[in-house]
Amino acid sequence: MKRTLWIPIIGLLVAALLLLLQVVFIVRQGEVAVLTTFGQPQRAITEPGLYARWPWPVQRAYLFDARLRCLEGAYEQILTQDGKNLLVAVYAGWRISDPRLFLERVGTPAQAAQSLDGLLRNHKTAVLGQYTLGQLVNVRPADLRYAEIERRMLESVRADARARYGVEVEYLGIRKLGLPESITAKVFDRMREERKAIADGYRSEGEGEAIRIRAEADSARDQTLARAEGDAKRLRAEGDAAAAEYYRVFEKNPELAMFLRKLEVLEQTLKEKATVVLSADTEPFDLLQGKKTNHRTTEGAEKK
Repeated sequence: MKRTLWIPIIGLLVAALLLLLQVVFIVRQGEVAVLTTFGQPQRAITEPGLYARWPWPVQRAYLFDARLRCLEGAYEQILTQDGKNLLVAVYAGWRISDPRLFLERVGTPAQAAQSLDGLLRNHKTAVLGQYTLGQLVNVRPADLRYAEIERRMLESVRADARARYGVEVEYLGIRKLGLPESITAKVFDRMREERKAIADGYRSEGEGEAIRIRAEADSARDQTLARAEGDAKRLRAEGDAAAAEYYRVFEKNPELAMFLRKLEVLEQTLKEKATVVLSADTEPFDLLQGKKTNHRTTEGAEKK
């Protein structure tokens, strides 16, 4: 008997639950909702909680994920201000800011992403068309304008997306940058020419510095040689004067001069334990035989 009573009670609870789900709905954290009446948007709900509604088909609640989403734009070719083709892809982060307008204009997140991609493409082409290739591709960081370009694209896309689709674009940046194959070779050739010009400039400066250093070295060498030659001439003159004085003394007694010269040669030959095998009659070794020296010559030399 008790079992038969529980069956209708459970049935009533299930029916009550189903009826309750028809008149209330829950908006969770990170969600937004739009309540429609006979298909017409009536109320936008941005705060989480439990809300009441008339059952379908009178009213219906559309729930959307309001968390931040990331969108990667198409990698496509654009034309820069100086007429150069460039491949650019951008990325953006967006969230639903106006649920009612979002439901009216796009309806679903997938359709919103498709619409935003077209919006990014239009603004990307418009903004990048005002800049030259050198402001996007350059070896000098000071000439690049990435921050300015991304800021301008974000400002224009943000205002347009908010007004058209009820979407708030939080951030935007350049994801990928490339060159078409048709102009890659030209760009590389120009970069090589720039590098060659820089290298030629450094080489020219180096050659000029080398010439200056060689000129200074040659000048220093010439000055040193001139001073050395002057000193040599002075020393030779002094030596010639001293030799002339000695020659005048030796001319008065040639035999004494020859005797002294033999002694000098003998001293130079026999120093440091030298061993010499020669005939005793060979000059100046004839002095070692103990021959008598001309007393007149010696006496005259002593008197002098």
